[in-house]
Amino acid sequence: MSFRSPDIPGHEGFAAPVLPDGQAAPTSPVFTKTFVGYRASCSCGWTDRRRLPPTEEGLKDAEYRWWSKHAAALIAAAPPNWLVVKSDLLCQEIVRLAGERPLAALTLLSQVESWQRTLLDQAVTAARAGGASWAEVGEAMGISKQAAHERFRALSGT
Repeated sequence: MSFRSPDIPGHEGFAAPVLPDGQAAPTSPVFTKTFVGYRASCSCGWTDRRRLPPTEEGLKDAEYRWWSKHAAALIAAAPPNWLVVKSDLLCQEIVRLAGERPLAALTLLSQVESWQRTLLDQAVTAARAGGASWAEVGEAMGISKQAAHERFRALSGT
């Protein structure tokens, strides 16, 4: 059984069987060794530390732990799928516009840049006010925590 969310592509949760030596059972469809429990795991390589019983309840607990310990944080940082689609479409259209009417593309990109800076500052301020660390802010932006702190520290006073 696997679990997934469309808002976090590339992440598929599953209950990984655990062997008596603590290692994960092979991923092949059939394995003959007795397993002693489950661990919540993800296709990205994340694995929960907690071993759950080898029962139906253990399977359900593995799904719950994947959602609560791994997926929830990813979903909180992931933009909604519909918005990503619109963003990708806007990018494609601006590329097309730049080829056909470069001055119009420059005008539009200048407008986008002006509101993007304000929105970025607002999002960082809200994330920090909500308890996000500089590491989390940096990870969401694809930069280091040090770079995020240096760039935005004046917004939060830290």
